[in-house]
Amino acid sequence: MTTYAPGSPSWFDLGSPDVAASVAFYTGLLGWTATEISEPEAGGYTTFHHDGKLVAAVAYHQIDTPYHRPYGPDQQQGMPAIWTVYFTTDDAEALDERVPKAAGETIMTPMEVMGLGRMAVYADPAGAAFAVWEPMAMQGADVMGRPGSVRWVELVTTDAEGAASFYRDTLGLTTAPGAGGTVWQVEGRTVGGVRKLGENGAVRPYWAVTFGVADCDETARRAVELGGSVENPPTDTPLGRRADLLDPHGAGFSVLS
Repeated sequence: MTTYAPGSPSWFDLGSPDVAASVAFYTGLLGWTATEISEPEAGGYTTFHHDGKLVAAVAYHQIDTPYHRPYGPDQQQGMPAIWTVYFTTDDAEALDERVPKAAGETIMTPMEVMGLGRMAVYADPAGAAFAVWEPMAMQGADVMGRPGSVRWVELVTTDAEGAASFYRDTLGLTTAPGAGGTVWQVEGRTVGGVRKLGENGAVRPYWAVTFGVADCDETARRAVELGGSVENPPTDTPLGRRADLLDPHGAGFSVLS
C-alpha cells in the first residue's frame, strides 16, 4: 500500500496497559518484529513489522472513556486494552466539524504526530470509537490483506442503519450487500464489513480488526498458550476460517485464514 483513498482504513494500533507484555504476545502469535520509536515525544510507541513491512503498532493506553471498554465488567478497573482503527482523511479539521453535526462525539481533537500526520479520535452515535489519520510523512500500513497484516475491519454495532448514515456523512463510506452481510465501500472498493453486536463477547459497539493468518486453528491454539483466550472458536465463514480471540489484557481481535 502506497496511498489510501479518503475513508479507507489505513492504520491500526493497540492501546495497552503493558506494552512489553503486548509486544511479547503479538510477536509470538503473528510472527511480527517490534521496534520502539526512539524520539522522546513518541512515549514508547512501538511499531510492528511483518516481513519488513509496517503493519501496526502498540502504545501505552492513555485514553479511558466508556467508548474504550467494549468488553464490559472485567475492564471496569483501570485502562483497558483495545485495537483502534484509523481511517484516512484529507482534512482532519473539516471532519472535526462534520462528526458533531452527524451526532457523533469528539474524544480527541486533531493533533499533529511528529510530522507523520494528523490524528483525531471520535465515537459514532452508538458509541463505537474510531480514529482518523490525515497523512503527512506516513500514509499508513505498508501492507494489508496478507497473512501477518490486517485483512479485514468490521463495525460491531447495535445500529447498522444509523451507522450507514453517520459514516456516509463523515467519512464518505457507502454500504453495499456482500459476502456474509453488509460491507463498507470507498470508491466502489470494499474496505470492511458490519457485524451485529452479540455475535462475540463484546457488550458495546466497536470497530474490530481481523488479522490474516496461514492457519486459523493453530493461531487460536497458540493464542491460548501465550495467555490469550478464545471468544469464538475457529469456524468456516464466507470470508474463510475465522476465530474471535482476546489478548491477555482483554483486547478483542479476530484471525482469518
